[in-house]
Amino acid sequence: MGMTLVSLNLVQKDIAKSLKQVASDKIVARDTAYYQANIGKITSVKDFLANDRLYQYAMKANGMEDMIYAKAFMRKVLESDLTDDNSFANKLTDERYRKFALSFNFSASTAKMAQSDAQRDDLIGLYNQSVLNEDEQVADDTRYYKAMIGSVQTVDQLLSNERLRNYMLKSFGQDTDYYSYSHYKQILTSDVNDPNSYVNSLQPPANLTTQTQIDAFNAKKAVWIDMAKTFHFNADGTAASGGAQTAADITKVTDNYVLTVPTHKTPSAAAVNRLYYDTKIKSLTNVSEITGDSRMWEIVRTALQLDPLFLKATFENIVTSDLNDPNSYVNKAGSKKDQYTAIAKLFNFNADGTTTAGNAQNATQENQFLSGYNSRYDDADQATRDKLILSYKNNIGAVNTVNDLLNNSTLMKITLAAFGIQSGEFNVNQLRQALTSDVSDPQSFVNRMKDKRLIALAQEFNFDAKGDKAAPKLAQTQSTITEVSKNYIIQKTRFLKSPELDTAKTKANAEATYYQAEVPKLKTVDQLLANRRLLDFNLAAVGIDPSTVTNDFLKQLFKSDLSDPKSFLNTQSDSRYKQIVSSFNFDGKGNLSATGLTGVQDRGHLQQTVDGYYQQELETREGDENQGVRLALYFQRKAKTITSAYDILGDTALLEVFKTMYQMPDQFSSQKIDKQKAMVETKLNLADLKDPAKVKKMVERFAIMYDMKNDEAQTQALLSNSGSGISANTLATLAQLRLNR
Repeated sequence: MGMTLVSLNLVQKDIAKSLKQVASDKIVARDTAYYQANIGKITSVKDFLANDRLYQYAMKANGMEDMIYAKAFMRKVLESDLTDDNSFANKLTDERYRKFALSFNFSASTAKMAQSDAQRDDLIGLYNQSVLNEDEQVADDTRYYKAMIGSVQTVDQLLSNERLRNYMLKSFGQDTDYYSYSHYKQILTSDVNDPNSYVNSLQPPANLTTQTQIDAFNAKKAVWIDMAKTFHFNADGTAASGGAQTAADITKVTDNYVLTVPTHKTPSAAAVNRLYYDTKIKSLTNVSEITGDSRMWEIVRTALQLDPLFLKATFENIVTSDLNDPNSYVNKAGSKKDQYTAIAKLFNFNADGTTTAGNAQNATQENQFLSGYNSRYDDADQATRDKLILSYKNNIGAVNTVNDLLNNSTLMKITLAAFGIQSGEFNVNQLRQALTSDVSDPQSFVNRMKDKRLIALAQEFNFDAKGDKAAPKLAQTQSTITEVSKNYIIQKTRFLKSPELDTAKTKANAEATYYQAEVPKLKTVDQLLANRRLLDFNLAAVGIDPSTVTNDFLKQLFKSDLSDPKSFLNTQSDSRYKQIVSSFNFDGKGNLSATGLTGVQDRGHLQQTVDGYYQQELETREGDENQGVRLALYFQRKAKTITSAYDILGDTALLEVFKTMYQMPDQFSSQKIDKQKAMVETKLNLADLKDPAKVKKMVERFAIMYDMKNDEAQTQALLSNSGSGISANTLATLAQLRLNR
């Protein structure tokens, strides 16, 4: 038997190299290649247990070779719902079983759904943002129109500029997709004062026979005449001497566009209405100029929160009341008196409804009035959106297929608006193909369309190629998010006692809640790298102090090629970094990868299984030569998972290390468990297990004591071996321990 400490030092000198040597072994490499190639083909627990090569590989990787025979037991473990505290795996005291089940996606925790909560909230956020986006687009189009219309010299110049032409057509409610160039050119060059001009001579087509159809045509004709009046082109198509439009014409077109084209009440529309109101209120001389102007009346009704059925006559009675007369309309309004009084105080009309120009409201009254309009102009619109959003939340969970989504008009209204897609812009078949596309496949339909909106749409839903709901594409699987969160809480609360424990646990749980809410929102690795809080959470979860890791280092890790053994990530001596990176499902371009999410084992857990297999094989091989080395490596690996003395007492190998390290007598284990626990806590400062350097010293102490216990001759040889490469301090310690023995 070789000297334990010497052998241990040789292994630990370059643990990555030791593991690499294990991985290169022909048998190990063959078994690993088989596992990697075939685990993705497994679709059920039954299939997994029936494939002995896969099953035994995974069991060994998780340190459970002693339970390989118990397939019936392991089946119950793998079929456990890990979200249920009372499930079989969660009720077992040995944590290995829960972790084993967690490394696969057999349980109910990987539910299929058309849209996850994070995706749903993201889409609703985009829907709400679409209101502002639409306003920004309207404002930009309006600025362009105002800037360019003054330079238009001919009707052809107007109609050939698609952006100007569409702005004009939309302003007058015309179809921009099916328009006739010749038709509109003749309208715009018509003399509206000539009864024989093109626009005036238009008659309903012969196929329009009903009065309703004829009335509809005449309504269109009225719009065309209005359009002709708003532009000034000569018969030859040239602009009149004053230009294609006057300032008033431009205001008419742009106001109408801002007020009627957007699907929502926008800030731009509110600004246009405020300006309109300000102009009108300063010039009117009778209250009827408010109630008789539909636009003014709508502004007033909105600003004052009046019901849509509120009578105009009632408003006139209110604002013409003498508030000093107890018999006035307002003072006799009963329960409505306070409301009506507030309205009356905003205006200055005489009893007969008249006022002098500029006196209908003073500056203070107008400011107060418009302040009310500013805060209420989109209230009704918002209420409608809120109802749509509530309906979406209540119904999206019932969607099982892509057709369920496409056939629901309410769901599709919000969905299309969220991505700025106009109704009818894509047909149903195109939307279906987009929603069932694999975004990570460059040749998929959605990527060949090269429309960013469709790609974003596909990313917010989870449909497979057949159109059925599938598991969400997450940056980390739900089971991994849960696992990382649990490990974080353990690391933050290890060995603490109240009240420090209570404070730390509350803080850790809050951080875990944040993590669980934010990770599902990630779509790219850059989004992850931009959120250091999420990265620090992962680092702390595996026992790495985040303050020791720079942003640049993290960027290099996550930008590394996992499949390249020479990449920055794969050349790190600390395997925990690889554990973190591989747990995220990003492809080489930093986008969510469907590949990392398919099958019964995600990429991160697959990598953990392979790494675990290498570690177990290394420990087994070392154990064949020296059982003390195997125990030392095991203790060092498990140290970061120990949370109490019971973890040591409940693990035969850990207990053996402890007893040897502190020369505990054989009868130690026959004592009551409380006494054993007290002895462990007396001999071993459990908090030291959080410090890798202190753990290394413990392992060295064990190695020395193991040799002293098992081979006195070996200990003597160690003391006399000057070329062993062991430090003088270690040799001195060993000598002292031997003398004290």
